[in-house]
Amino acid sequence: MNRIDATFQGLKKQGRKALIPFVTAGDAGLDTTEQLVLQLESAGANIIELGVPFSDPIAEGPVIQEASVRSLKNGTKLVDIFHLVKRLRKKTQIPLLLMLYINSIFGFGTERFFQLCAECGVDGVIVPDMPFEERDEIQAFADRAGVYSIRMVAPTSHERIAAIASSAQGFLYCVSSTGVTGTRKNVYHRF
Repeated sequence: MNRIDATFQGLKKQGRKALIPFVTAGDAGLDTTEQLVLQLESAGANIIELGVPFSDPIAEGPVIQEASVRSLKNGTKLVDIFHLVKRLRKKTQIPLLLMLYINSIFGFGTERFFQLCAECGVDGVIVPDMPFEERDEIQAFADRAGVYSIRMVAPTSHERIAAIASSAQGFLYCVSSTGVTGTRKNVYHRF
């Protein structure tokens, strides 16, 4: 069973919700990221998203863009993040997700990417710039590796929500507002 499913089943039995924080891998170094993941877990996180730094993070606001730039300046590469996950798996079984852009997967090699996800212990991926209609670009590779491709719905999804939700694995990622990430006065939108 995927660790994401096991976590949600356990939380449901307890009548609790999941806390899923995000951290850009390599911001302040990969050793710091490793310690942050362990501290987040001990502070109550149930699942952790590791952001893979990207040179043009179009869905991200200034805070995550700057974290991505710092991580890239530190020399963080995708293969380094796989090594990080492998180290973390010796210390924790908390579900780990990679949030990354589709070009990072394609540039690395889709089959190789998902094989390493499985080998290192990545439970799922969130690809914010991959439209639902193009999911077949990665889905077979993810399925073979046992890695969930987390589906996203947004305030603009409208009639597509049912189709997106019907094939969701692990959980459905609900984007609360249009535009890039960051602070807002109002984040709730009616779906």
